[in-house]
Parts: sequence; C-alpha cells; structure tokens
Amino acid sequence: MPETYDVIRSVLTSTFRVPEDEIHPQTTLERLELDSLALAEFALILHERFGVKIDKEYAARGTTVAEVVDHVDALRTKAVTSS
Repeated sequence: MPETYDVIRSVLTSTFRVPEDEIHPQTTLERLELDSLALAEFALILHERFGVKIDKEYAARGTTVAEVVDHVDALRTKAVTSS
C-alpha cells in the first residue's frame, strides 16, 4: 500500500492541486473537492500509472483514498497472478 498511496497522493497534489495536508487514508474524494469530471480524469490517470482499469464505484465522490488504494492494489495483484 505505501507505494500505491504515495503515487495516488502525488496525483492528487500535482494534477488536482489538493494540499498534501488534506490527504489522509480516510478522506473521501468528495472532501478533496473532486467533481465528476475530475473523478473521470483521476481514474484515467490511475489507469495510465498502474495499468489497471479502475471500477466506476471506486472513482466516486464517497470513496475514501484508502479504498482507492486497496482497489488499485487488488487489481494489480490480480493482473500479476493472471499473467
């Protein structure tokens, strides 16, 4: 999780200009003020960075940063074991 969390945190700060001190595992994407367009872009960026397709429910305003991290990690593990 640390590597994935760090990348996601970096995406949020660099692309969406979310202050680092506002990003915590239990913070929702809504609290970070990501609207529907930003969420779509966020999912696309994560797809490009990690090579996995983020499920729509994990790119929703009520999703926490930790849930996104766990989802990405699960998808990456599944991709590795499927290869």
